[in-house]
Amino acid sequence: MDLRKMMTIGAGRARGKGEASAAAQTGGGPQADGAASPPKPSKSERLANKVRINLDMTVREIFDGIEEDRTRPDGMAYFDRIFKAFIHGGKDVVRLEAGRKMVGTYCVFVPEELIYASGARPVRLCAGSYESVEIGEDHLPDVACPMVKSEMGFSTLPILDFYQRCDLVALPTSCDWKTKIGEILAEHHDVHMLGLPRIKELEASRDFWLEEVLRFKQSLERLTGKRIDRKRLQDAIRRVQRAQREVHRFHEIRKHTPAVIHGRDALEILNAYFYDEVEPWTAALASLNEELEQRIANGVHVAKPTAARLMLTGSPVVFPNWKIPTILEELGAVLVADEFCTSGRYLSDMVSLDEGTLPDMLEAIADRYMLPCSCPTFSNTTERRDRVLQLVEDYRVEGVIYHVFKGCHPFDIEMKTIETALQKKGVPMLKVETDYAPQDIEQLRTRIEAFIETLKGRAGVSA
Repeated sequence: MDLRKMMTIGAGRARGKGEASAAAQTGGGPQADGAASPPKPSKSERLANKVRINLDMTVREIFDGIEEDRTRPDGMAYFDRIFKAFIHGGKDVVRLEAGRKMVGTYCVFVPEELIYASGARPVRLCAGSYESVEIGEDHLPDVACPMVKSEMGFSTLPILDFYQRCDLVALPTSCDWKTKIGEILAEHHDVHMLGLPRIKELEASRDFWLEEVLRFKQSLERLTGKRIDRKRLQDAIRRVQRAQREVHRFHEIRKHTPAVIHGRDALEILNAYFYDEVEPWTAALASLNEELEQRIANGVHVAKPTAARLMLTGSPVVFPNWKIPTILEELGAVLVADEFCTSGRYLSDMVSLDEGTLPDMLEAIADRYMLPCSCPTFSNTTERRDRVLQLVEDYRVEGVIYHVFKGCHPFDIEMKTIETALQKKGVPMLKVETDYAPQDIEQLRTRIEAFIETLKGRAGVSA
């Protein structure tokens, strides 16, 4: 999508707000003589309607641009369907059979294998919508992370229906913002807080986290009325592992030069996992992987062999906040890798099973969600630094863009450590600090374009 078009979103948003407000206040048209007037919508209902209309506009803008791209694989249609369903309140985003419980999750630490083993359905609620930030700002300070503001907006007003349909919300204490929003969310949902230790190398931390996982298991059993036994949990682990194997296959395909899929589409695929059932999502990715492997065999690609190979790291990118990956690929670069908990490393680490007993599986699940995780919420940054450097080598990355949300302090603090490590390897890095607002798009474009030109100069590539 041409990001210049997004500069019209602000004006469109204002129009949408006015139209929504007018429609809400008039009740949709004049009343017949003698007919009772319908009750006026409340202030919160009017605000939810305005935000829903503006979100619809943003999603339509994104897909209007995407559909102009004739290089996209056919297999992307499956994942597009999930995000197009955000229009009209998102009623078809999460498809859930009658009677089944839905568990909303925030952050990467919630063990989804336990949710599946309980018979419930996990739905990750990390949000990337500028439209819902306005509502979140009523509950949080101005300096709060835009993702948390957006999450709060969707959780406190009926904009996307699957936020309201959650029977339980699981919230790890992975940052200060997540720790505190639990109190606010508890006014609207049944919230289960998961305490997360900060020094994960300690044996006491491992023991504490295992107890938190066991406590979450008990909450799920109370919610669904089903006991999580060895057979159920083993089946759930295998279902997620099948998805992870296809993700690993997909990551190998992304190493190819020239690139056979845009990085923006790669982000979409992994973001779609948030809302889909694990089996159909896995099948869709397996089909796409076959298509991409055939593209490699046929010499079909989406970028020039000389395109600058970039990696994104830092604060996570979530639909529909795709302005950074869209800008850099519009400028002729290709996003070949990322180090986000919402994409590249979301399904990277599998549960490692030595024994098939229930206690062993629960311990393996606890370890899988904490020990290999490179989130900056932990005190030791070595693993994340090493992971970034390994991705640079594996994907032949020529430059790194370090993406920081205003108010996302853990990633901002770690930026210097990552920059120093990359400098020692001779890899340039550009820090971009932004939020969900579209107003800085052209400023970001100018900075990223200059960075890409620098990379071309280093490589001796003409424009």
